[in-house]
Amino acid sequence: KCIQSTYISSLGNFINLFEKQFKKYFKVESALSVSSCTAGLQLVLQSLDLKKDDEVIVPNVTFISPVSSIIHAGGKPVLCDINSRNLTLDCIDLKKKITKKTRAIICVHTYGHPCNMSEIFRLIKNKNIFLIEDCAEAIGTKYKNKNIGTFGDTAVFSFYGNKTITTGEGGMILFKNKKDYEKCKILRNHGMNIKKRYWHDQIGFNFRMTNLQAAVGVAQFERIGIFIKKKIEIAKEYQKNLKKFKKIVLPFQDKWAKHSYWLFNILIKDIKKNNRDKIIKQLNDKGIEARPMFYPASDMKIYKKYANKKQNYSKLSYNGISLPSFVGLKNSQIKIISNQIKKLIK
Repeated sequence: KCIQSTYISSLGNFINLFEKQFKKYFKVESALSVSSCTAGLQLVLQSLDLKKDDEVIVPNVTFISPVSSIIHAGGKPVLCDINSRNLTLDCIDLKKKITKKTRAIICVHTYGHPCNMSEIFRLIKNKNIFLIEDCAEAIGTKYKNKNIGTFGDTAVFSFYGNKTITTGEGGMILFKNKKDYEKCKILRNHGMNIKKRYWHDQIGFNFRMTNLQAAVGVAQFERIGIFIKKKIEIAKEYQKNLKKFKKIVLPFQDKWAKHSYWLFNILIKDIKKNNRDKIIKQLNDKGIEARPMFYPASDMKIYKKYANKKQNYSKLSYNGISLPSFVGLKNSQIKIISNQIKKLIK
């Protein structure tokens, strides 16, 4: 239908329909489709008009786009440690990192586990801090039976090819405030005046989603319940196969959380005996696409200057392996992967 309509670029009914699906599912008034989750983060941060001394707190262990987006938007990233239970923002460290210069916090629901939203709200109460939820890895995740993406001032989702629903590339921003939505909508389309075509009031971006991508997204969203259920079933099957294997730590789920298990991760207990990267290579050699968990930004040369030099950040992710978690994964394949892990970890 999209191709037959000839509207294959950034205009067309499927863009509107995809945004409407999100608004209905998350019960929000404003949703804006974008070319990627990173583009969404960039738009939101750009709309805050950050100055060079404005600080934005972000997890030290995350896919790097939240950190780089802050820099591109002209702000200063402040790297906050993660907690060892669920790999999200450590609220004890977060409290230390909040200053008078803090303009925003990006809470990343890492690998599908939600951040402790009640504690974050307690820490920012009456502080005029803008809260951004990075839900790139966590569609279907809930905090106290409420969908993540509905807590912050804005929330950003990813539809990259390995996400729970995909449009190849693409993203979505949810907004609490209509003015934030309207500002980002203009920035998304080159800063063009909405009433006067080709007249530009702001320096903007081309961060629009195409109608073709949105058509794929509409079809994907119709199956979102199936996909989320399958992700959780995959996690349960891994846990069943690996729970008695004492040499690894399985993902933790807090009582107040519904984990959507975008990726299933394991942590190796005795890393001195086991070379994590060697184990990943051995799994890859056997046709099992395992990957390392995200590296701490504080360890990367280009981001080190944003780290607290006196702080010993968590190195937990160096013990971590992300295992195959695609929705087509069969129980028989999970058993094979689990058995290989047991053979390789000493």
